[in-house]
Amino acid sequence: MTQVTLTKTHQNPPQIVQSRVKRDWMDNTYKKHAYQCLPMTTANVHGWELILPQDVVVQWDGGNSNVKILSGEEYMGRALAYGGIIGMVSFSVGWAFGTEEGYETWIGGSPNYMVDGASPLSAIIPSSWWPDEFQMNWAINKIGEPVTFEAGTPFMFFNIFKSDLLESVEFKVDNLWDKPELMNARAAYGAAKMKKNQDEPWTWMKGIRTGLDEKGNRIGPANSGLLKLNNPNN
Repeated sequence: MTQVTLTKTHQNPPQIVQSRVKRDWMDNTYKKHAYQCLPMTTANVHGWELILPQDVVVQWDGGNSNVKILSGEEYMGRALAYGGIIGMVSFSVGWAFGTEEGYETWIGGSPNYMVDGASPLSAIIPSSWWPDEFQMNWAINKIGEPVTFEAGTPFMFFNIFKSDLLESVEFKVDNLWDKPELMNARAAYGAAKMKKNQDEPWTWMKGIRTGLDEKGNRIGPANSGLLKLNNPNN
């Protein structure tokens, strides 16, 4: 277990909640079939997000100009959005993040969440005891048109990771063609998947979810469901 210290830098900072599984574009897929993709829905909830309390409308006119904040610049007496970086809008986080030594905070856009006309930037915040907040930046990629960040938008996503994790990773490289049993198993599963799609369109085999092959044999662990994370008491 590790502890993250969240220090309010304003009396009314943005709400922090576990990242939601719901995405509007996933809702709009045929029969909401995008939610059948377990790896993607797992990514959707694999951290926390900060919620934008009101609409913020910005515009970038291109070149070396700063982004203009057309509306929503302030919230409850404090600055919420800034246009001080060329082609970018910065959002006040309202919190300082402190992780225990050996842990760091990855920030960016919420997984598989899109804002029309803007792209989130990512950063890694090192473990820190200094109570100073950072800003979440989005690059504006429409020129001369208003871009709206709607109230309720997860304008920042974060999760926590161990500082030495990636450096401890070692890779082992195998060849699939050197494993005929595995090749045959994958071919059989692929054939069953194709037949199921023909017999029952827009359905899924759910092998990753159940850990079963096309014959119902156990080939891996069953997925226990999506993560349920603790939320801070805002």
